[in-house]
Order: sequence, then structure tokens, then C-alpha cells
Amino acid sequence: KELATTSAEEERALALCDLYYENIAPLEPAIWEPEYDDREAAIRELSCQLDRLEVAATGPMLAGRQISRADGLLFPSMCVLWHTLPRHFGWLPWTEEAIFYKRPRLHAWWELMQFEDPAAKVAEELLSDVEALSIDWGVPVPTSHIRTLPKHAP
Repeated sequence: KELATTSAEEERALALCDLYYENIAPLEPAIWEPEYDDREAAIRELSCQLDRLEVAATGPMLAGRQISRADGLLFPSMCVLWHTLPRHFGWLPWTEEAIFYKRPRLHAWWELMQFEDPAAKVAEELLSDVEALSIDWGVPVPTSHIRTLPKHAP
């Protein structure tokens, strides 16, 4: 039974990695590239893709009970989003625009990852990198009005 669970979690992890590579990673340059075409549309689409990630996550980690390649792949990306979207694109905490608003699985996963030493180290390093960026093209991009909220979100 344990092997079946491990295999199923690995399949979910691969699907989550595909979701990232195909739908999230191509949108990330909208955050840091100064000459990005239609930045606001890309940020809105990023919000929709985070909703897809929320639905696909199974918890407590992204693909199941244990840390997988999906966690390792997506955590650095979420660190960048966590530090840039509120400050430069108006996704303020405790509002309907917050990165984890109506995304309880991603929020729980984010909090759990903070207790993993390698993830904490990555988060610290990425914070330094993000703070070194001089993003002066940020503009508020509200997304709450376009989101399709997951059924499991309270």
C-alpha cells in the first residue's frame, strides 16, 4: 500500500510540475522584466493559475503527505510571488487581493514549508535577491473580480 501511495503522490507531483512549467513559469517574467508586454494581463492570468494550483494541491504538501519535487520546484517561485505581488502589484495581505485569499491549501503548504530548513534558507536568499530588484514599473493589478474560487475554499 505504501508503494501505491508513493507512486500516486509522485504522479501528482509530476502533474504539478507540468502545471508550473506550462502555465506559471511563462508568466513570472511579468514581475521582473521592465519591458514585458501586457504585464497586467499576465498578472491576472497568474492569479488564475494560482487558483488552478490550489485545486490541484492535495495537502499537506503539494502532492501529498511528503515533500516532493513539486514542492522543491514551486517553493522558490512562491517566495518571489510572496515578496513582489503585495509590494508592487497591490496584492495586499488581509484583503481579497492577498496571494493566499481563498487558497487555503497553498496557504497551509506555505506555512509548513517555512519549517523546513532548506526551504527557509531558500526563502532568505530569495528575499535578498528580490529586495535587490529595482521594480519601478509595478502597478496595482486587482484580480479578485476575475477569479473562480475553488469549491473547497471557505
